[in-house]
Amino acid sequence: MKPLDQFVAERQPSWNELVDLSRKVRGHKIRRAASGEVDRLAALLRQTSGDLAAARRDYPGSGVVEYLQATLAAAQSLLYRGSSPGIAGLPGFLAVGVPRRFREFGPYIAFAGLCLACGTAAGWAAIALRPNLVGLLPNGYEASLAAHHLGNSIALSGQFSSQLSAFIIQNNIRVAALACVLGIFLGVPTVALLLTNGFQLGVLASASHSAGLDLQFWALIVPHGVIELTVICTAAGAGLRLGDAVLRPGLLTIGASLTAAARPAVELALGAACLLIVAGLIEGFVTPSTLPDPLKLLVGLGTGVALYSWLLLAGRPAPHKLQGPTRLKGSLFDDW
Repeated sequence: MKPLDQFVAERQPSWNELVDLSRKVRGHKIRRAASGEVDRLAALLRQTSGDLAAARRDYPGSGVVEYLQATLAAAQSLLYRGSSPGIAGLPGFLAVGVPRRFREFGPYIAFAGLCLACGTAAGWAAIALRPNLVGLLPNGYEASLAAHHLGNSIALSGQFSSQLSAFIIQNNIRVAALACVLGIFLGVPTVALLLTNGFQLGVLASASHSAGLDLQFWALIVPHGVIELTVICTAAGAGLRLGDAVLRPGLLTIGASLTAAARPAVELALGAACLLIVAGLIEGFVTPSTLPDPLKLLVGLGTGVALYSWLLLAGRPAPHKLQGPTRLKGSLFDDW
């Protein structure tokens, strides 16, 4: 096997030619490109695809693999545009595309979950160590604890379930969108958002525990919270991937690195945001219902099992399909 530097030095001229030719063809559209340019573009695509397969085999995890993937994706889109997937591709995307993206972004999502957990632990400790920090509690929450009952009686009456559900869905989508988009700033605002939301959850949980209202509190949180917190961490993971693309572009320019990371990140964030509709409906209709608290916890457990069974298992290839090189994807929803 050749050293990586030698491999790059030998193949870099053809890669540069592919990049330059792709830019030229894109500038005056493929339909108006000379036949010789199209033929040369196709030949360079085949050569670079072979280089990518060799790089994946001999230099896994190196920056050259990501560089070649981005270069090929940009060039292939010129020759193999295909038709727009439209609404017909949405079911397949939701069924298997989102879980695949979720597993692909696993390390970033796990880090987002760790940040949320650290914020929760800090909020719990703040109240446990300093019970007099009542200023950290939302307005009216201390009175609810004193009355030994959590929640607003009007909101929990079920009278305004539809309005409450719509508001919750809108708010959760906003938080998830911020967690994703703000990640472009090296991930710092996304981490701050996770820590802040986790801290608020920890403060409420610790205060409720001190008042002996653990069951009531978690019955308010768990039914929708399993989905909601998973989606927020998923969107944050997509944002952290964007920040990583800016921070560590590898052999790519920052713009090219960010462009290569943007599509899968946006796909994941949009797919996950659809789940917030389910979480909002649960929070608007199940949480304010008269169901016993243990049954509400079971609803949360059931949604968690269903959610993670889907995210971790859906879209996995059959064993006989695991062999051979990984095929690069084209447009959104393709080959899910």
